[in-house]
Amino acid sequence: TELHSFARWFIPGLGVSELEKAIVNLSATVEIIMNASADAIRAQQIEIKSISQLAIQNRLTLDLLYAKERGVCTVINTSCCSYIDLDKQIETDLE
Repeated sequence: TELHSFARWFIPGLGVSELEKAIVNLSATVEIIMNASADAIRAQQIEIKSISQLAIQNRLTLDLLYAKERGVCTVINTSCCSYIDLDKQIETDLE
């Protein structure tokens, strides 16, 4: 802005130029960290999706094997739960 230009010209001893450079460097560093974090989260989401697909396949296999005993939940005497996939919501939040 004009005020920054005037301050750099009129009062160079204040170190305005150095502070401005430091802010630009910090901003660039924060952006790099944000991008790296977003990439890491996306990679984890891909892995989670693969693992959840594997778990579903395993569950189906066990259900088939234990079908005559009315399924896995009956055999291990517990209630069964389902995984709710929220990876698209996480991707949306990252953008």
